[in-house]
Amino acid sequence: MKYKIGIVDDNEKIATQLQTRLALLGNVEVMFYINGGVKTLEWFSTHTQHPDIVLMDIEMPEKNGIQTTFELKQLYPNLKIIMLTVFDNEEHIFNAIKAGATGYLMKEEKLGRIQQAFDEVMEGGSSMSAMIAQKTMQMMLNGFKGTATEIHREQEDKLTKREFEILEHLSKGLKSQELADKLFISPATVKKHIENIYNKLQLHSRVELVNWFHQH
Repeated sequence: MKYKIGIVDDNEKIATQLQTRLALLGNVEVMFYINGGVKTLEWFSTHTQHPDIVLMDIEMPEKNGIQTTFELKQLYPNLKIIMLTVFDNEEHIFNAIKAGATGYLMKEEKLGRIQQAFDEVMEGGSSMSAMIAQKTMQMMLNGFKGTATEIHREQEDKLTKREFEILEHLSKGLKSQELADKLFISPATVKKHIENIYNKLQLHSRVELVNWFHQH
C-alpha cells in the first residue's frame, strides 16, 4: 500500500532532509511540505485530495502544531496525524494526544521505525517512540492531569447512538466479529465505528474505552 504523506515544519532544512529520507521508502509519496500551521489549514481548505498521514512539528510561529492538529481533526476526523518533533515534555505529549494526534515520534527515529508507524496508524492503531511511550506510561502512573489549556471539547456529545451501543458491547468484552454478528453489520463497519470512537474520544486502547464507558 502506498501512503500519501504531508509534512508540516517551519524548519526547511529539516523538512528537506526528511523528504530525502522518506524517498528511500518505496511506498511513500510526499504530497506537500508546508512551513506553518496557518498555511496548512489553508492548503486543506483549497484541495480536495488530502494525504493519508501528516507529519506535524510542534513549535511553529502563528499556530503551533498542537493547535493545528486540533483544528484539522475537527474538520477531517479520519486524517492521521503523527507528531514528529524534538520535544518530549509531558505537556506537549498530553496536549498532542488530546488534540487528536495518532502518533508521537522523535525526529531522530530510524527510517524503519517511521515506516512501522505509518503501517500502525493506517491499520487503526497509534504509534509512539519507545521513550515517549515510556514517558506516557510514567505520566499515567503519576496521575498526570495536564493543563490542556489549548483544547476544549465535549467528546461524549459527539458519539452517535450506534457508537454508544458498540461501546457498551465492547465494555462487555465482545470482539469485533461477535459485534458484527450481534448487530447484523459487517466486520468492516464495526471496525470503522470503533475507529470513529477512538478518534472522537481521543483514546488509544480498548482498556481506555472500557474505562471511559464506566466513568460516563
